[in-house]
Amino acid sequence: MDYIKELKIAIINKDLEKLKELSSTSFSFKNIKEAKEALALIKEAISILQKEKETLSNQMKQIKKLQNFNSNKENKSFDFKA
Repeated sequence: MDYIKELKIAIINKDLEKLKELSSTSFSFKNIKEAKEALALIKEAISILQKEKETLSNQMKQIKKLQNFNSNKENKSFDFKA
């Protein structure tokens, strides 16, 4: 399967592993039209990866808040002097 078709499928499926694999793949184009299409697809792939990065960052922040809350709660629950 050619690079553009694989990239389209990975974008449609939001397949992060395939996008990662394709990012390290060398490719060539037959003409300018193909190169422009690939550029547009790569921009879309970058957008998907940036959104995923934001989502993961937010989830990590929430986990950190929960860990801190839980840690503070445990410390206070056994503080009989308070």
